[in-house]
Parts: sequence; structure tokens; C-alpha cells
Amino acid sequence: MSSPSYTLSARAYALPVLHAAAHPSSTTTGLFLGSATQITEAIPLQHINTTLSPYTELGLELATTFAEGKGIKIVGMYIAHEADVKGLGRIGERILAKVGGFGVVINNERLGAGEGAFDVRLSFSGLFQDWIWDKGMRQ
Repeated sequence: MSSPSYTLSARAYALPVLHAAAHPSSTTTGLFLGSATQITEAIPLQHINTTLSPYTELGLELATTFAEGKGIKIVGMYIAHEADVKGLGRIGERILAKVGGFGVVINNERLGAGEGAFDVRLSFSGLFQDWIWDKGMRQ
């Protein structure tokens, strides 16, 4: 099975990184919007109380309405953990189960060191495959 290929706009790449950098001592979450292959927007969800709470539910609903108004859809999510958590963690897995698509983990430690900050977790048909994005994708 070949892996899906996504193209991120500059805005969709920069916003999650800036969101994580603005709140390095908090877990931050957000969503990616676009089409099946083109990711055009990123929307921050929250940087406090990141459990699947009424705030998260409301944020997901507002993001869905925003995306529908622009003729796009939620295609994935991102999370940056305040602590050294490997992968999406429980919160990220729960949000990803709600929105589907793919998940991106922003590594705050690598971000602070000026290195590639995205760890990508792709979900297709319930199977997960981990990737690290650091000067190109490698498995």
C-alpha cells in the first residue's frame, strides 16, 4: 500500500509551529483543513485543558462549520506536548479518532533546538504508520 501524499501551504505549516512556540509549557492542539491531498489551513483548537472536553467539542464543531463554508474539510490534527510524550498520546488519539485523517506531533524540544519539528502519524483504514519529518520524510 502506498502512503498518501500531502502538500502543506506555508500557512498550514507555520501556524501549528507558531502555536506550539507561543505556548511551549502547554500542550497545544489544532486541526488541518483542506482537500484529500492539499492542506491549505490550520486552526488552533486550544493550549489549555486539552482533554476532549466541551471546549474541544465546540472547537471541532466551529472548525467543521468554517471548513464547510470554504468548501474544504478537516483532514487531520496536530498536537505539541508540554512534556516528553511519544506519539499523539491519549488526547491526540481521541481527537484523531473524532476527525480522522492524519495526526502531526510537533516536537517542542526539537523545535526549540531549531531542528525539524514535525513527527507525522498517518492513519489509513485504522492502521497507523509513524514518520518523522526532518529535512524530508523518512520512515
